[in-house]
Amino acid sequence: MKINVEFGRQQTFELWLIFIFKFFTSLVFLIDDLTFLLYCLYEFHMTVWETGVLIFCTAICVLIYGLTITGFIIDKLGVKFSLFIGFVLYTMAKFFLIFIDNRAQLYFIMLTLFPFAVSLIFPTLVLAVKRLTLESARPLAFSIFFGAMILGAVFGGPIVDWIRHDYKHSSVTYKHENQESGKEQDRE
Repeated sequence: MKINVEFGRQQTFELWLIFIFKFFTSLVFLIDDLTFLLYCLYEFHMTVWETGVLIFCTAICVLIYGLTITGFIIDKLGVKFSLFIGFVLYTMAKFFLIFIDNRAQLYFIMLTLFPFAVSLIFPTLVLAVKRLTLESARPLAFSIFFGAMILGAVFGGPIVDWIRHDYKHSSVTYKHENQESGKEQDRE
C-alpha cells in the first residue's frame, strides 16, 4: 500500500510516456520477429539458415554496440536525446528496409543502423524509469514497465494474424529489377 501511495505522488507524464513507448516498442519488435523470416524468404530468397545467421549477427552487433559505444552516448547526450536518436535511427532502418533490393544492403542495415538503434532504445527506456522515480516507488514503476512490455507482446501476435488473414490479398504490385539476377520481377 505504501508503494502505491509513493508511486501516486511520483508519477509524471514523462513516466507514463515511457510506459507507452515500452508497450509500442515491444509490440513492434514482436511483429518484426514474426515477419522478418518471411521478409527474407520472399524478398531476398534466403534460406531459413541464412536468415537465422543474419539474426544472430544482428544480435551480436547489438551486444557489441551496447558494450562499447551506447553507454558513452547515453551518458553524454542524456536520456531524452538518446531515446530520440534511437527511435529516429530505428525508424530510418525500417524505412530503408522497405526500399532495399539486394542482400548487401540488407546486411548493411541489419549489422549497423538497426542494432545500433536497438542498443540505444532498450537501456535508455530502463534508465528513464530509474531516473523518473525515487527508490520508494521504483518497484511498482518497473512492474508497470514490464507489464507494458508483456502487453505489447500479447497484442503483437494477434495483430500479425489479423493482418495476414484480413489483408493478404490487398497489396500493391510493382516492377523491380533484381540486382543479383538482372531480371525484372513483379513485387508485392
